[in-house]
Amino acid sequence: MKPRIRIQGLSIFISIIIIIFLHTALFPRWKGMLWNELFNFLGILLVLFGFLFRVSARGHKEEKSSQGRSLVKDGPYALIRNPMYFGTLLIGVGAVAILFQFWAIFLFLTVFLLIYIPQVRKEEDLLAAMFKDEYLKYSKAVPGYFPRIRSLLNSRKYLDLKLSWVKKELSSFIFTLVIIFAIEIWEDVLMGPDELIKKPLELAFVILLLVIFWILFREQKDK
Repeated sequence: MKPRIRIQGLSIFISIIIIIFLHTALFPRWKGMLWNELFNFLGILLVLFGFLFRVSARGHKEEKSSQGRSLVKDGPYALIRNPMYFGTLLIGVGAVAILFQFWAIFLFLTVFLLIYIPQVRKEEDLLAAMFKDEYLKYSKAVPGYFPRIRSLLNSRKYLDLKLSWVKKELSSFIFTLVIIFAIEIWEDVLMGPDELIKKPLELAFVILLLVIFWILFREQKDK
């Protein structure tokens, strides 16, 4: 992993940790409310889609571009020009949605955009210099920051999974889930046994979603 990517990821992680330690002072509790369950569901979906983008983007880039010598334009790169960063954004927003009130997401977005927007612009300037007209045509055809809604709804056309790709993001995925569940369990202990008893059901739900994602997005030979 490149040092700058490690530093950026660490910065995002630190920002989330800061919010975690300050959330009791900043945000009222809403455990047990319907909104909490809805945002837990939404957050889990966003985290899974975020890792789906990261796994698919990383795998396509490693297979299609040796040392960055060719411009990757298929797979997730046909959906959005920066799928790795978009995946990281979804993971962060999903994690915050699970743990806190929804408007706390804007705090995360502020940190994320301040870190990643300059980096995206720098990388795109480099790609434009390397690939010239090819990149210019590509950048006009494919959005840079957010996929088109119609394309996103047809994401199976662009995103796929291979077991070898999944293994490279597996440690990050497990770490993210462990942190989320650890904080959720800690809060449930404070709220009482009625909340804590739901955790096995939530874990089973996550496992079910993982199976569904694998069935839907595993590599299709006829794509």
